[in-house]
Amino acid sequence: MRAIQEIMSNIPAKDIHSVSIFDLSIEELRERLRPTFEAIKREKFAKGGYLTYYDASVCPTNKHMVHEYCDRKELVRVDYNGKEHLIKTL
Repeated sequence: MRAIQEIMSNIPAKDIHSVSIFDLSIEELRERLRPTFEAIKREKFAKGGYLTYYDASVCPTNKHMVHEYCDRKELVRVDYNGKEHLIKTL
């Protein structure tokens, strides 16, 4: 019977699924979460929905957000009442 240390030492060092998320770099965590994100994105788009997120490269303030649909992205501004206003299609 092999020792636990011997078995554990055979795990590839780059297998990000065998490492705690707290021990991963930002890039490794991003890569580990990519399949989950892609599945959520496909499911949301299949239902006619969209994803909302902040993108500093296109959002001039923190009152702006990006709505990503399966066929387009829109820059929207959220007012004080929580209502969204289309600024432009990206």
